[in-house]
Amino acid sequence: MNTRTKFWPLVAGTLASAFLMSGFAVAAPIKCDDAYNYMQMDDSQAAVCLASGKNNPSFTGNPANDIFLNNAAGTGYQFVEKSENAGNPTALYNLEYGQTDSTGTWEFDSSLWDSYSTIAIGFKFGGGNKADNWFVYELNSLVSSGDWAYFGKGNGLSHVSLYGKGSVTVPEPGSLALLGVGIIGLTLVGRKRRAN
Repeated sequence: MNTRTKFWPLVAGTLASAFLMSGFAVAAPIKCDDAYNYMQMDDSQAAVCLASGKNNPSFTGNPANDIFLNNAAGTGYQFVEKSENAGNPTALYNLEYGQTDSTGTWEFDSSLWDSYSTIAIGFKFGGGNKADNWFVYELNSLVSSGDWAYFGKGNGLSHVSLYGKGSVTVPEPGSLALLGVGIIGLTLVGRKRRAN
């Protein structure tokens, strides 16, 4: 049998199996609070909806009255900062948001991930003559920008807040020290062999 006749079925089989085994990565929305007005973020940005509610929340960072910090889902989190003006970044981590009708964007300085191992972002929407709506999402690791969509009645986005928890541990340079000790040991063994 000719090698060419063996080659093409092999190539076709390889390509067919590659197409069958390859998957499509499609981002799915993570919805928060379907029972009321709700909002959603993409699962490539957020890991989970931590909490939501329908009242007039205070995302101030004051543990006495911050609705998220007083919620079981807020245990261990610390308030970082709050942005109340669309398009105007905050001073500390440049937290900023934008809004067009019921969708928008958000972003902050990625250096915040140097201070916290877990970051949550809170959104508070005005409810018009109804109760306000608030939503808090835990972000995926190292995500510092994204978009949101709000499906409800009432006014637009009032403010966005950041929360963080857990410290980032910087590994000790133990592997470098171990490598140095190994090199010194090999040098000493080499000298001892040459001396004998």
